[in-house]
Amino acid sequence: MTTTVIALTLIVGALTFAAGAFLASEIATRILRRREKEISEERKKINAAWRYLREVYDVKKQTRR
Repeated sequence: MTTTVIALTLIVGALTFAAGAFLASEIATRILRRREKEISEERKKINAAWRYLREVYDVKKQTRR
């Protein structure tokens, strides 16, 4: 009887841990996708600004030496 209770406790603990790990990975994936989307939008804005500066004012990016 005692071994059955211990075995069931371990099984429930393992399943709870697995479910928690799965939820944590899903949350982390969503956060990373949101950040990637924000970075992509920011890059689009920066690229559009550089295009505008190049076209209108003939501005060149500085080259590192």
